Order: sequence, then structure tokens, then C-alpha cells
Amino acid sequence: MAQNTSRQIATQSSLKLILDWSISCDKCLTLKELVSITNVMVDYVESGYSKEIGDRLQNIQDYLDEKD
Repeated sequence: MAQNTSRQIATQSSLKLILDWSISCDKCLTLKELVSITNVMVDYVESGYSKEIGDRLQNIQDYLDEKD
């Protein structure tokens, strides 16, 4: 599905943020992980913080902690 311009911008910015974060934390993310985390961040940018976003972020953090 095609994205509108604002979602494209949010996606681009979020990809850069997650990539920079992973490098600064010395976490090697797979492409799938990078895209998955980016999608959560785009939802956060578009909708703001919610319990669901918090839960999704916590699941990501738990997964990354277990991966190390």
C-alpha cells in the first residue's frame, strides 16, 4: 500500500533514528528488526504515546535484551 507524504517522512526519519540508535548502542539489527521497530516508531509519531505503543516498545526491548 502506498504511503502518504507525511507517513513517508515519518518512516524515513524513524529509520534513521533507529539505525543511529542501534549503532550507538552497538546493537546489530537485522533488516526485519530495523523495519519492525521503525513501524512502531512511525505509529508513535503519528498517534502519540499510548499503552499499546508502550507495550510494543517494551516487547521490543525485552526481545533485544534476550538477543544479547
